Amino acid sequence: METLLLYILLGIIQGITEPIPVSSSGHLVLAQILFGIESTDASLEILLHAGSLVAIILFYYKDIKDLVISGLGYIVKPSEDKKPHFMLGLKLVAATIPAGLIGLFFKDQLTASLTNPRFVGFALLYTGTLLFISSKLNRPTKKPSQFTFLNAILIGLFQAAALLPGVSRSGSTTTAGLFQGFERDFAMKFSFLLFIPIAIVVIITGMNDIVANPSFAQLWFPYLISTIVSGVVTFYALRVFKHILKINKIQYFAYYCYTVGLLTILFIK
Repeated sequence: METLLLYILLGIIQGITEPIPVSSSGHLVLAQILFGIESTDASLEILLHAGSLVAIILFYYKDIKDLVISGLGYIVKPSEDKKPHFMLGLKLVAATIPAGLIGLFFKDQLTASLTNPRFVGFALLYTGTLLFISSKLNRPTKKPSQFTFLNAILIGLFQAAALLPGVSRSGSTTTAGLFQGFERDFAMKFSFLLFIPIAIVVIITGMNDIVANPSFAQLWFPYLISTIVSGVVTFYALRVFKHILKINKIQYFAYYCYTVGLLTILFIK
């Protein structure tokens, strides 16, 4: 029962910190260290991200539906009303490439960083700085119709940096959109749509690690429950983040990242 409660807690942490820009991977590293949960690979993190993935797909269901139906429909029968969805799909693909390449060629190094709390601490300071700067930006000046492939690739580079634990993926990609002058709602939507393809790739490529994990047979039930909890909490945390971004109070997340980052560097070995 104690083990199950710990994994439920990890699911809650993942669910809150995936949409909220404070780094879910960094918090999972710290939580596993603080609660003494030993993991020889990234199986648990992959499964928890799978829960978040389902929640994000449900939250942006209409946008994803438009991307699939209208975007692919444009290939079969081009029309002006379908073209924006088709082009957005291409830009999502382009933005996925940087993180995909880094994840492919540096998988072992990224996995090794999951056990280094001091690295997480410094990465949280970096995340806090991104959030603080973005909170001081003027009101957006660009519309979604002005979004180019270059804009998408720049956001993709920020996502690549967020493969490191402690660097918030949602914070990095959303602020990358804000830095380029786009509306907050569009920056957030592109950020989370961008999470979908990279998460699918990570889950598929990580399936061998999950199956080979000697602990999986004994812990499959806590893994399952924590994944479900992660998905439910993620869905509602997305609503919270959308509201906070709308009222431009993102600087509070920066203060939080600075606090946790400094405490981690000073006190967690």
